[in-house]
Amino acid sequence: MKNCPYCKAPGKFYFKISSRTYNRCSGCDLIYKESQDSYDKVVAHYRNDYFEQYSADQMGGKRDRLFDKILGLIEKRSGTGRLLDIGAGCGVFLVAAQKRGWEVKGIEPSIQSVEVAQGQYGLDIYNGTLQEYDENGKFDVITFINVLDHSVEPWKEIDKASLLLKSGGILYLRFPNGLFHSFLFKVSKKLNIEQTIAKFLVFHECCFTPRFIRRLLSDYGFGNIEVYNASLSGGSLISSFPLFSFITRSIEIMGKLTDLVSGGRVLWGPSLEVVARKR
Repeated sequence: MKNCPYCKAPGKFYFKISSRTYNRCSGCDLIYKESQDSYDKVVAHYRNDYFEQYSADQMGGKRDRLFDKILGLIEKRSGTGRLLDIGAGCGVFLVAAQKRGWEVKGIEPSIQSVEVAQGQYGLDIYNGTLQEYDENGKFDVITFINVLDHSVEPWKEIDKASLLLKSGGILYLRFPNGLFHSFLFKVSKKLNIEQTIAKFLVFHECCFTPRFIRRLLSDYGFGNIEVYNASLSGGSLISSFPLFSFITRSIEIMGKLTDLVSGGRVLWGPSLEVVARKR
């Protein structure tokens, strides 16, 4: 039983998928891989392999609806200004932000993705990681869209982001709901259909719960922390499987209705989004 890598409290076995064992912290509620990959291994994967495996999901307008919703949510709290997107990929989100009046920059480890962002869209994207990034100016908004749970030590990313944000600046996070995906996997295993369901589930270095993300952001100087059921991404799984599309759209609508009825207290959708303000 390995202790939590964040708060060091005891962890308890939570589930095992393929060769990966995940524990759940008894203190901060983080769900984490018992044997985590090294920082260098994770960075090397996204630097060299990410583009061929995932770039199609970014291109072709599949996520335009999602990006518009994210920008609308942020603009209600900040207006427009300087925006930094972490894990910017090919820059499609930054293009959408730029069209709405934002001054944009990005950080992306994938070499080929940065080449597309710079060559096709003329964007200012740093080819590297947030930890390597050096910027004198401060940002009004920093975004992590389906990025933070890939990190071996996400608290270091939040710490660096806090340093780059202006006082009162907005942090936006979007990530898979660890409770939703782990619950669905456990149910599918009992029904002996886990191999069918597993391809729809998302487990990276960490799986975040609402309680953990509130604890993390509060520890690093953020307040006004709002957690919501997120809109779906509109990626390749939805477009490739009509039945899955129907099911996930139904879940999204029910999640939004649950937000309204519960005042954001019931968070059971497949993805969560968080808006917080630097104190």
